[in-house]
Amino acid sequence: MKYGWRIIALSGLLAAGTGSGPACRHSKYPDGLYAELQLQKGTIVLSLEYEKTPMTVVNFVGLAEGTIQNQVFPEGRKFFDGCKFHRVIPGHVIQAGMAGGTDKSGPEYAFPNEIVPGLSHDHAGVLGMANGGPHTNGSQFYITLGDRSYLDGDYTIFGHVHEGMDVVNAVAQGDLLKTVTIVRVGEKARHFPSDTATFKALVEAATLEVAEEEKEKRQREVELIKRNWPDTEDGAAGLKYKILLEGKGKKCAPGDTLKVFYSGQILEGRAFASSADLGKPKADAPPEVFEYEAGKSNLVPGIDAALPEMKKGEKRLLILPPGLAYKTNGFYAKEVKGEKRFVISPNTTLVYTIELVDIVKK
Repeated sequence: MKYGWRIIALSGLLAAGTGSGPACRHSKYPDGLYAELQLQKGTIVLSLEYEKTPMTVVNFVGLAEGTIQNQVFPEGRKFFDGCKFHRVIPGHVIQAGMAGGTDKSGPEYAFPNEIVPGLSHDHAGVLGMANGGPHTNGSQFYITLGDRSYLDGDYTIFGHVHEGMDVVNAVAQGDLLKTVTIVRVGEKARHFPSDTATFKALVEAATLEVAEEEKEKRQREVELIKRNWPDTEDGAAGLKYKILLEGKGKKCAPGDTLKVFYSGQILEGRAFASSADLGKPKADAPPEVFEYEAGKSNLVPGIDAALPEMKKGEKRLLILPPGLAYKTNGFYAKEVKGEKRFVISPNTTLVYTIELVDIVKK
């Protein structure tokens, strides 16, 4: 997101905000806004990017201090105290932020991503917001355990580990996060607000910007499709298609095994192709034939809908909107040591050229 509103909004908020909590509790910290996470194994100190990602930091600080309204706890109850690190994946992330002492996964509200150029997941110790898809942030957060730069652009980064990476690396799934204490050092941090009104104002501004950017994105995609694939036909649910080569014989029946391959790209041009691994996409390699069981296998909804309508030897061009492709989940290929992980970001429109090579009757 551009977040052109952010600098203006933040300057006004800092001027008006009263702040809370200690201003210079620990002289060993440089000026800034910090979160001390107390675990049985020690303390993790997080430095928060309150000037670059004010909306996300207001949310985190407000939940930590109990100053933001949510649907789980009454005002004044510190949201994170007593929660657990419920997800730990070696080499990837440690994740916490469910409502402390409950089974609630979040505060029962959501707010937009706050992506800032220059902040990257390219090292261990990055603090980011976990979510269930773009703009569904709540309270869950993660700390990276290595270079996870393939997450850049899809998840909000709002800080980094200032101290305690030894504790981060020692965290095991189920470890208790006893307390989260916010520490303000310096005038700017002391005046940084963390109240409901501030948070709602920032969310409202960000939501408007998200809507505008989505509108612009849709228009760009419409223009790209008209320019590059002008003779496609409209199908259901926004699908566009063109039969490039007619097939012969009967269509498949449930239980038949189809032999299929495809090449694909995102609208802007990045290419991928089918693998023999159940047809999962891969980058920088020629397409491989994979087996697909009619009525049972699942690839993406648009291909799943097209294959039963195809005959042996048929080749089709398919343009799939996000809802018929990888939706809000995106696709993350298996990691290969020494190679950049192949990712299809959430909400991406995809273009496939798919060929039904053979139908093996049940």
